[in-house]
Amino acid sequence: MRLALALSALLLSTACVSIRDTHGYAIERGETELTALEGIDTKESVLARFGEPSVRPSMSDDVWYYISTTTNSRAFYQTETTSRDIIVFAFNEDGTVADVLEFDLEDGQQVAINDRVTRTRGKELSFLEQLIGGVGKGAGAVDPDNAPQ
Repeated sequence: MRLALALSALLLSTACVSIRDTHGYAIERGETELTALEGIDTKESVLARFGEPSVRPSMSDDVWYYISTTTNSRAFYQTETTSRDIIVFAFNEDGTVADVLEFDLEDGQQVAINDRVTRTRGKELSFLEQLIGGVGKGAGAVDPDNAPQ
């Protein structure tokens, strides 16, 4: 009985443990920051030193983003973002570094997500109408008289 009580107390206490996750670019051991010399470093040198960026815009390869985010989550609570670091490398037309910008969590903005649903045309079917209405209309339902030869 005591063992079961001790095990249940141990399991309940682990539910309160917070979990810290890091997503995105991870700074290598020995590195303290991502830096590049403007006008000297090139796309190739930045790529060799820091690896592939987290984000490259699809229309232009002149701006690279290295993004690192740390979150903290606990049991039934919503996950909280504790830090976010974004390093932006902007390149000139000749491929040299034009500017290095740094942003953090305080530079971000909260975006309000709209949770409304856009209605579609036509009739909304109930669960039973959807279930019964699909009978006989599947890919396996072929009329043997009109089957392709």
